Amino acid sequence: MEPRAHLLPRLFIDVVLPSTIAALALILALCLQQTHSLAERVDASANLRLARLAGELELAAGVSPQAALDRTLQEGKADQVRRVELHGSDGRLWSSGTAATTGNATYRNEVKPQGNISTWVSMDVDTQPLRKAQATVWLLGALCAMGILVLAWLARVSIRHRVLEPLSQARYAVHELVNARHPHLDDTPVSTEFQELRKTLQRLSELQEAQRRDWSTMQHDNAVEALDRLRQSQAATRSKSQFIALVSHHFRQPLQALELFAAGLDQNGGNEPQSPFAQMRHSIASMTRLLDALLEISRLDAGVIAVKPIGFTAAELFMRDRTSLNHEALQHHVTLAWRGSHHQLHGDADVAASLLYQLASNAIANAPEGRVLIAARRRGQAIRIEVRDNGPGIAVIHQQRIFEEFVQLQAGESERRGGYGLGLAIAERLARLLGTRIGLRSEPGRGSTFWFDLPRMPVMERHSSASSSAQKPAAPVWRQAG
Repeated sequence: MEPRAHLLPRLFIDVVLPSTIAALALILALCLQQTHSLAERVDASANLRLARLAGELELAAGVSPQAALDRTLQEGKADQVRRVELHGSDGRLWSSGTAATTGNATYRNEVKPQGNISTWVSMDVDTQPLRKAQATVWLLGALCAMGILVLAWLARVSIRHRVLEPLSQARYAVHELVNARHPHLDDTPVSTEFQELRKTLQRLSELQEAQRRDWSTMQHDNAVEALDRLRQSQAATRSKSQFIALVSHHFRQPLQALELFAAGLDQNGGNEPQSPFAQMRHSIASMTRLLDALLEISRLDAGVIAVKPIGFTAAELFMRDRTSLNHEALQHHVTLAWRGSHHQLHGDADVAASLLYQLASNAIANAPEGRVLIAARRRGQAIRIEVRDNGPGIAVIHQQRIFEEFVQLQAGESERRGGYGLGLAIAERLARLLGTRIGLRSEPGRGSTFWFDLPRMPVMERHSSASSSAQKPAAPVWRQAG
């Protein structure tokens, strides 16, 4: 309860404490004034009686003063006069009343009879009643001070219950509203101002709850609509993939038959590359590659390829399509090199080999009469497969576009290379299927490096593969594409 810990002392010091101090100071002043008044009243009464007695004695010179002393004592009993004395200049003493005791106050006054012979009178007054009256004044003042302190404490309690607790409730409600929760406010009676504040917070809570319900409904509607669109998009993608696969399948058979028929007719095609039959076979081969690429993309988009992770070596990965890549490199006058075949890999070997073939084939086509390096390097807990060429390179603004279908950066590239811009699109889908991604580092004029990462083969699986290899003779498990 932070408001109670900080605000309560501040309010008490600023509001209650000054009033309390002022009231206590006023009571102290009143007690001092009252006690002083009581003392002055007693002094004035005693001095007045002495002055009257002295006057009588001056007028009654030569007469015995005892009667005047007795009369003064009798009249002063109400004022607690205990003894009256007359001291003559010749040493004689007249007195009336009891002897002086402790707790009395003595008052004196001079008498000047005829002949200028100085005498004086004294009066002893009991001060116990005065002290009792003064003590009563101070007792009443102390009771008033205690009452003021009690009122200050009650004011503190009232501030805490009437101000700080409703303020804490308001703070709690605001905190709950900020955190999108419904505050639970009690029905404790409070002042009008806090009651209005409580109603306002309750209204804000209701508005927030209504807005939350509207937002949930809107989100649900948007989610349903997005799900419908996703289903429609997936259905359209499946339909497109099925259509492409069906068309590709039905086109491939006539094309293969036409290629065989043209090969049978063109018996001397190897000696005359510009003959009509050779051009027809080249065109048929290009159409077949296009249909194969479209069929591959449709299969990847349809999600019909199941990934089966196994352990294999980088040498086995490199040997999969090495013959085909060497043949392509020979056609483009490219020097092809391989590095790091000893690394142990884990994943789907067929998908990884297809991905490597697409990247290597793209590098060979883009580096005519150049050099292409295919390497496996260790990167932490993974093995990085790199394909590096010294071709023309790719500008940064084009490095995302090249993974789209039918994108070729240079004009006339498809005629020169015999491609259609589908290799990297297929490679990007194969990388997603493997659970990895294709990285690219390239600058214009400095070649390109494509890579993807595969996890290392677990240690237990390495021992299992080693024991299986030792028990069985080596078999050509990898397809030699040519």
